[in-house]
Amino acid sequence: MTDELYDIVRLRNRVFALEQRVTAEDFDGRDREPDTEHWWSGTPDGPVTGYLRLVRPSAVEPHPVGSAAPTRVIGRVATHPDHRGQGIAGRLVAAVVADHGHEAFVLHAQQYVAALYERHGFVRFGAPYDEAGITHVGMYRPAS
Repeated sequence: MTDELYDIVRLRNRVFALEQRVTAEDFDGRDREPDTEHWWSGTPDGPVTGYLRLVRPSAVEPHPVGSAAPTRVIGRVATHPDHRGQGIAGRLVAAVVADHGHEAFVLHAQQYVAALYERHGFVRFGAPYDEAGITHVGMYRPAS
């Protein structure tokens, strides 16, 4: 487990801090909450190639008007640059939806990858907005 944790930290740092130059603190304390789930993929005897985390929403988590409040938030989705275009993030999202599809989800997608989430039943809501210098859009998936 130590190797996986190290690989996850390196992947998140590489994608968010080094590539995307996000200056906000990545480690916000949510990783250690009892209900947080960490999902990752990797190659046999190799590094972590993809990651996402699943957290409980805050009491004021935005979601579409008239829809059920979300019970899960997908975030920190990252794929190692050497493994992009292979469907890794999509498989992680599909696994989370398969396991928790009976719950409503929300996520804050970078606009250029929103189609990835739309393939898994998420719909855009609200106007696009800037977060850390990157255009994002709110996305919602109702419970099935």
